[in-house]
Amino acid sequence: MKRFRNPTGGLTIAVVAVGRRLRRSRRGGIAITIGFVLPVLIGMVALGTEFAYLLFKQRQMQSTADAAALGEATARQHGYPAAGIEALGISSYLGFVNGAADGTTVAVNMPPLSGPQTGNGSAVEVIINQPQTLTLANFFHTGLFNVAARSVAIEGSGSSCMLQLNSSSPSGFQMSNGATATLASCGLAVDSTDQAALSLSGGAVLTAPTVTVAGTASITNGASINPSSALATSQPNVSDPYASVAMPTFSGCGGGTSKSYGGGGTFTMSPGVYCNGVSIGNGATVTMSAGVYFIDRGVFTIGGGSTVTGTNVTIVLTSSTGSGYATVTIGNGANVTLTAPLPPSATAGIVFFGDRNAPITNSNDLEGGVAINVTGTLYFPTQALIFSNGSSNTSSCTQVIAGTIQLTGGSKFQNNCPAGVAGIGSTLSTLVE
Repeated sequence: MKRFRNPTGGLTIAVVAVGRRLRRSRRGGIAITIGFVLPVLIGMVALGTEFAYLLFKQRQMQSTADAAALGEATARQHGYPAAGIEALGISSYLGFVNGAADGTTVAVNMPPLSGPQTGNGSAVEVIINQPQTLTLANFFHTGLFNVAARSVAIEGSGSSCMLQLNSSSPSGFQMSNGATATLASCGLAVDSTDQAALSLSGGAVLTAPTVTVAGTASITNGASINPSSALATSQPNVSDPYASVAMPTFSGCGGGTSKSYGGGGTFTMSPGVYCNGVSIGNGATVTMSAGVYFIDRGVFTIGGGSTVTGTNVTIVLTSSTGSGYATVTIGNGANVTLTAPLPPSATAGIVFFGDRNAPITNSNDLEGGVAINVTGTLYFPTQALIFSNGSSNTSSCTQVIAGTIQLTGGSKFQNNCPAGVAGIGSTLSTLVE
């Protein structure tokens, strides 16, 4: 029988034997051998350390790119539109400064220029490059070693753009008399726990990707939800995304009189306190300068074919006496185009801000052929908001948050607001590459 020698085992025995001989040897050759071998071993360890450093640096850059992309996407979701500022700030804070003397570059692309998310306007691509100089590695590679990292994140979005807040209301959200509501890319959330929390009748049609109701729904007399699969009842309440936003404070106006604009004139309103209501009508054209407007009691009325415009505007409806809280009425062919302030404003995202102490019996009305183009939120957390008699909303980014919501008489409400204001039941921004 032939016996096969284990080559590995034999080599091990041979190495051990040589080691013993060298250890016992009194000859000077051992010093020469060590003199040749030791620098090689040290060089190999040093070379390995350099490549380990490259690996560490790449992982550090990848973590930074991930944080920068996610931070930029989150900032865009919450209304910080300045392209790239958040991503560049995060990468700089974490040690990678775009344009630094060490050759670092940080590119922020919206939308991404490569990969599966190319052209996606809701995606953010961050690419970090930093050249590295390695001493021993230059024996094998001439020039700098470029270390790079890339990350892509997608903005989160509010899953709803209409929210009814009063959980005890017997009918939190109502549509009737042929009313139509089209929510293009966002849903409706109803917090009422009543058996008819969502009430649709008289041929009303609600079109939305999601309709979540804490209670149950009543759909009668030819009314419908499109698609019918969008409706989900007995759902958890959706929280108020502006619950932590403090209402701005002001000094009361005492016995001041209301302010009127009319007669077909052209006017400019300035931020400040307006006593006992404001009336805009008779074909007036009013420009509201940027800032916060306090309507202390009375009614903020826009009608009579008047036109009102304003950018970075918040209108606070309140009372300095604790009673007679101000409301808003927009009707009779009025044309209203208003845009909410952007962060870091204390009222970012809110166009109309109803006082949280106002009673549920307060009604805010958009009626009579009014055309509104409101970019931001109609926020009446304890009050009723009513769209009626052909009122319409043409804005691509409007949120409605109210104690109760009603749409009647052929009202139309169209929304497509993926970002820019605080999301209602919002989804988080996520890393996808």
